[in-house]
Amino acid sequence: MADTDFGFPTPDGRAEAPAAAGQGATLLSPSSPDPLHVQLARIMREKIRSHEWRRGSYIPSESELMARFGVSRGTVRKAIGTLVAEGLLQTRKGSGTIVADGGIALPGNAKSFSFAAALRDGGVRYVTRVLAKEVLPAPAAVAMQLQLDEGAPVLFMRRVRSVGGHPVVCQESWENLAACPGLEQADFGTESLFDAVERCSGGKVTLSHMQYASRRAGVEHGGYLGCSADDPVMVLEQRIELADATPIEWSLTWLGPNQSIVGVSMQSDGFPGPLGLDGVRTHEPAAPEDPGTRELRRRLELDALAVRRGVVELGHRYPWSSFHFGGALSMAEIVAVLFGEVMHTGRDGTPWAERDRFVVSKAHASVALYPMMLRCGLISQEDVDRGLFGPDARIFKHPQRDASRGIEISGGSLGMGLGYAAGLALAQRRKRLPGRVFCVVGDGECDEGSVWESAAFIGYKRLSNLTVIVDANGMQLDGPTAQVLDNGPINRKFTSFGFDVLEVDGHDVIQLADALRNPGDRPRAVIARTTKGKGLSFAEGNVLWHDIALTDEYYERATRELDAREEAIRDE
Repeated sequence: MADTDFGFPTPDGRAEAPAAAGQGATLLSPSSPDPLHVQLARIMREKIRSHEWRRGSYIPSESELMARFGVSRGTVRKAIGTLVAEGLLQTRKGSGTIVADGGIALPGNAKSFSFAAALRDGGVRYVTRVLAKEVLPAPAAVAMQLQLDEGAPVLFMRRVRSVGGHPVVCQESWENLAACPGLEQADFGTESLFDAVERCSGGKVTLSHMQYASRRAGVEHGGYLGCSADDPVMVLEQRIELADATPIEWSLTWLGPNQSIVGVSMQSDGFPGPLGLDGVRTHEPAAPEDPGTRELRRRLELDALAVRRGVVELGHRYPWSSFHFGGALSMAEIVAVLFGEVMHTGRDGTPWAERDRFVVSKAHASVALYPMMLRCGLISQEDVDRGLFGPDARIFKHPQRDASRGIEISGGSLGMGLGYAAGLALAQRRKRLPGRVFCVVGDGECDEGSVWESAAFIGYKRLSNLTVIVDANGMQLDGPTAQVLDNGPINRKFTSFGFDVLEVDGHDVIQLADALRNPGDRPRAVIARTTKGKGLSFAEGNVLWHDIALTDEYYERATRELDAREEAIRDE
């Protein structure tokens, strides 16, 4: 048996195996080039991955860890902080630290992650190839996950699904045959696994414990998915339970490059589900870009990189304060394109009264604005040097209105910005001023009813000088947006209020620029599909980076990754 990063065993031994359980659990070495807290985090990480510390259980107290490893409380807290940031631990005020479970209970009539159901309900034709299907004795890790005796018979399967002749997903799973008698006889080329599980068990799938992670495809899975070993892929670990809490499946799903995560719920009317996360979007190759477009792309990508650097530097400057890194990083390209290409800022020769206005409704991510505002001359280096806190500050972690610097609204409470932007747009029109109004809202923020009240007003008044950009990164403080509140197809909602709706890759600067230029005769909504924490591998898609303090270790890692990205852009 071989294990993946999730401790997930495969019977053929071709997957890369991590260190054996307990490996690295030695005394810390002061002479090691790694700091003590890094060494301690490595040992603790292995205890979690080897299941010595089980999901949902409390780890030893800080005092116990100090005594066991002969380190200071500060070292222990740094190690715990590292694993909290990685999503492996959760701290509970007043009671201690537990191993993160990763469980997400799905609301209402939503389904667990079912690739086949999502494609089928979306009208997408697919082909399933079963590469492996065999009944085996349960390895220890599988027995623990499925609550069976070690050696009990379980079904291992590996399947690849293709759309249009192209492999898009590889799924590997262990099935609980005690709970699903006869499952091994099902024809999985014609029947989905979830359908077969519910048929054989007589129960209903109601709960999914999920973890997402980005990985290199590796040689084996790159071969299954038709990509190179170094291509980045998204991996979903999932444990499925029936209504009576019986675990019936433990699986890994490897999504090929450029595929979207399949959503957890479907709309019966055939329209996309929450933010369209209900199927696979394969990206058609764009036509070759002319030299002017290539140069524009290069410039704006460097601007977006500067936004990310600025966010990281501000976080490092205030290590005692948490920052909303995830949402700030996800909108870097949006900010870069608006300030660097589309908006007339009033510092570019446009009369100040005729400038375009920008409202960041998701104000907790406003630190992403300051690098481009500095570059455009809206704020000065002195403003930045004064910092974000204290009586001398002129710019703040959460913005405070200062129209002389182009900061149009004080922010913090979600759901307020779009209504304010509507007022600005109406005032601009009544004063016959040419300036446009741009407003960025988060997809999680769209849970607020005030967003839709404002949208109704904007559509009714046909405020064609207003463009709302939805930073649709699919996540919010409490987890995936579609699982916190499934508020339906957001595209169709804006359309119903009279908006001209465009959907773009929110990290493609050319798509964004094309969507944000040239307003029509209706208000516009640009749904920008983004990734929370984009640009930093350890933050991408990680809900823990919604609001967190930046440690020295992560600052150094972020700097290295951003340096590498800059080199790649300049070499293109």
